[in-house]
Amino acid sequence: MELMVVVAILGVLIALVLPVANGLQSASQAAVEQSAARGLVGAWRSWSMDHQGQLIPGQTAMDTPLSPSEAPVIWNNTPIPEIARRRWIWRLLPWMDSPKDSLWVGDQASFWENTIANAPDPAEGVYLTTLHPSFGLNTDFLGGRQTPACDTWALSQYVQSTDEGARPFYSDSLARIRKPANLIAFASSRGPVDGGSGRILEGYWRLEPPWKPAAGGSSPRWATENGTFVAPDPQTDPATVGGYLSPRHNDRIVVAAPDGHVSMEPFEALGSMQRWADGATGPHWAPSLP
Repeated sequence: MELMVVVAILGVLIALVLPVANGLQSASQAAVEQSAARGLVGAWRSWSMDHQGQLIPGQTAMDTPLSPSEAPVIWNNTPIPEIARRRWIWRLLPWMDSPKDSLWVGDQASFWENTIANAPDPAEGVYLTTLHPSFGLNTDFLGGRQTPACDTWALSQYVQSTDEGARPFYSDSLARIRKPANLIAFASSRGPVDGGSGRILEGYWRLEPPWKPAAGGSSPRWATENGTFVAPDPQTDPATVGGYLSPRHNDRIVVAAPDGHVSMEPFEALGSMQRWADGATGPHWAPSLP
């Protein structure tokens, strides 16, 4: 009888301690990711200040000349694929004190080594690391992308009006951002559903805002419920996977703003276009390209 009482008490204690321990582990992982996000957005701001205030493009056009000082040609005796060199990840590396700790954190801490080590082709492994950093960049409205192959537009289409009172559609420099504490620069990201395993791949290099800019009009990327943008079901809508946002910290997302501060926010708080585009006139602002 005494043994049964002791076992029962131990069971109760374990039931009480386990949630606390899991909560502490989750909080610790969130803290590590927030620290990494601060380092990342700090490097992003430093790159901008070293380039006359312009914002780093998410991906430059293939015909844009790049110097080895901007993006290395060789890493660890492995040629870096040209498209990988042109993504913000490799171009931002020299501005990071500890790139691995800023880009691949939490469950992805071993992603770099495992991907490089297990890829049949070392160059393919290097390329895959540029697809799946822990954070995605708001490339549509901060910095832009320069290749139609990435389902986007050329930066030359972002001709901002200098008319008095005109609202900028797109921010190409820190100085153009009117609300730097409000916008999303980087956020916890995840990729599409893996076709082989059916699981969601954590980490993706760019984010998907609620509305997709397009010439002549726009179309919503995210699902809506009662007029509010919500995360699509990744199993039924694997292409968008909730805007590539990953609420992996007790349903919260690590968000880094252009002013350098970092916050933890629920998915619903990021469904307004005013969090994505400085020129958005409302939560459901639908951008239209020329």
